[in-house]
Amino acid sequence: MEHVVFFPAPDGTPAFRRVPSLEEAVRLVEHLRNVDGVASASVHALTEVPLAFRAYYKVEVPAEASVPAQQVAEPVGLEPIVVEPEHEVAEVVETPALALVEDVQPDGEQDEELLAASNGHSQAAPASLGFFA
Repeated sequence: MEHVVFFPAPDGTPAFRRVPSLEEAVRLVEHLRNVDGVASASVHALTEVPLAFRAYYKVEVPAEASVPAQQVAEPVGLEPIVVEPEHEVAEVVETPALALVEDVQPDGEQDEELLAASNGHSQAAPASLGFFA
């Protein structure tokens, strides 16, 4: 696990150095203390923090796009208009329905062909489920 060592630089500004292991962090602190004379140093472990991303949509309307409210005029009283037909309408005469043709019983092969044609397959049942097989 990576570690980071924080210490003050010779000019007094904060400084840090990343090292790949705790042992190297300890050696760096010893070097800073014994060779460079740094009295205060701290060591911190770097661990990954799990992140989750979510989609976020923000809708903005430009200021110039807003339309000022318009005054609505008072409604004008309207009178209903009566429309009379120009031509005479013929009277409807009811006629009896045609006699029904006797039901024809199709054979089983015809039913399968009709089913296959209706579902887009050349056979009554598809041979494979395709992608989900």
